Amino acid sequence: MHKTFLSYHHANEQDLKDEIIDLFGGESFIDKSVSDGDISTTNTDETIMRTIREDFLKDSTVTVVLIGTETKNRPFINSEIQASLWGENYNGLIGVIRDEIYDSVFTPAVCADPSCGCSISLRTPGWGYDYYLPYLVRKNHVYEKTVPHYNDSDVYCALVKYSVFIKNPEYYIDQAFNKRKLMEPAAKRNPSDVPAIRSSSIFNW
Repeated sequence: MHKTFLSYHHANEQDLKDEIIDLFGGESFIDKSVSDGDISTTNTDETIMRTIREDFLKDSTVTVVLIGTETKNRPFINSEIQASLWGENYNGLIGVIRDEIYDSVFTPAVCADPSCGCSISLRTPGWGYDYYLPYLVRKNHVYEKTVPHYNDSDVYCALVKYSVFIKNPEYYIDQAFNKRKLMEPAAKRNPSDVPAIRSSSIFNW
């Protein structure tokens, strides 16, 4: 399995992280999340990203974000995602959504586009899509072309229900790893209104 960094809210998603490690071992997963005080905000934004990349993500090639009710507003998680996409040697990215909120993020639908007419079963974004998903996860799940529908193979960040992911994580991690050579992230930086670790130095030009 490709080396994978787990980004998660310790207070809420520790149970999911523990189950992943218990079932599949810690050899392939990096469990060293950024905590309060780990990163000096007197550094430039570039140095902050490089520090997270080198000291925490290390040699990982895929980042799995465990998504719960408060993930979107966690500064450390948003910064870990941005650092995962920092530079030219970016990580593959997967959003793994807690079962309890998945049906708020996506609702079942059927293709009714007259130009397509396939009538296949789809999932469409629900109210929780914007409410729960971190900015860079959401932006990298958008397909830029105008089509009746698309799936996770067409976008940089796949979104998977936790109970589905845990049955075969290697499958989804391999997919994310392979996308690094097939496409580029649609967005790589958090805007200023997204909670994140940022430079507070007055000398940061």
